[in-house]
Amino acid sequence: MATSRSDQRRRASSSSRKKSRSASSSGERKPLQTRDTGYRVGSSRRQKSSRDINPRLIIVGIIGILLIIALIFGISSCVRGCKNTRQTQKTEEEVKVNPADKRVAFGVSSEETAKIAEVLDRNEAFEKIAKNADKITDERLIDLAIAEPDAISFVAGSLSADGSSQAYGESLATGEIPLFYTYDPRWGYVAYADGIIGVTGSGPTALSMAAMGLTGKNTYDPASVAASITSSNLASGTTGMDDSYLTGHAGDVGLAATGVEASSDGIYNPISEGQLVIIKLKSDSGVGSAMAHWALIIGINPDNSVTVYDPTSSYASTHSWSLGAISSRTDTAYALTAGTSTGTSGDTASGEYDGSETEG
Repeated sequence: MATSRSDQRRRASSSSRKKSRSASSSGERKPLQTRDTGYRVGSSRRQKSSRDINPRLIIVGIIGILLIIALIFGISSCVRGCKNTRQTQKTEEEVKVNPADKRVAFGVSSEETAKIAEVLDRNEAFEKIAKNADKITDERLIDLAIAEPDAISFVAGSLSADGSSQAYGESLATGEIPLFYTYDPRWGYVAYADGIIGVTGSGPTALSMAAMGLTGKNTYDPASVAASITSSNLASGTTGMDDSYLTGHAGDVGLAATGVEASSDGIYNPISEGQLVIIKLKSDSGVGSAMAHWALIIGINPDNSVTVYDPTSSYASTHSWSLGAISSRTDTAYALTAGTSTGTSGDTASGEYDGSETEG
């Protein structure tokens, strides 16, 4: 009996498998049975995810990002600050300043520093002139700055000068001839002729050198001599001083003037006797200013060259010149001595010029 049930179950199982294979081979599909679980696929799931984001987490995240940025910025600032501190320490410990002029490198000698500083000062002054050239109404001042490097600071100063003068204030011995320039700020800004002494005052400046040197009186400064010439109504002509002042008024400044021949011999004779000779150089003479101007010959050198104190040029005044070269550049010469008498001619000195020349 038991065997019979077992056989029945085997037969039933076999029959079931045959039916299943038959159904598969015939293309039939048994429908899947589904069960509603209460969930939705797609949008319902996404909506649930959006609702689950906590706003506090967003705020915490933003705060965290800001903290990171602040930390990075703080580290960067610290690095820069430490670097600047190290650089400051290096500057204080290693970089040294020239005590004479901080514009010049440390270790340069005081003598060289002074030379360099002089050029730097001139460059700064010339830059000032260039930037304010439209305010300088007398173009002769600009020409002076270009031609005479030592006059650059004077020209720059003319932009704020009040036209006043200062007393010379230095003592000097009789026979000691001082070297003056028209562009000295002690008198150069004083109005004279059709400009200021700085550009038109070669006459009073040359005469001042002679008057101070021959009399030893420091009151005959260029501004005082210019005032004397002006009061005589002789501050005129291309050189700013008419020749007649020398023949008629030289005594007003303690001098006696005698006209001499403007030749090598005519100039040599009074110079060899220790007198001074004031000459009027022609325009474009190549000696000092390009304009016609007055200069003073103060003596003869051992090589028969002469020393010329040209109030318009430091170069001309510090180089020797052959007497022939100077005499060929002038048509007017006067011998000067201390005194009050004047004359128009006369050979006041013995001796002859030997004709030798040294190019200056």
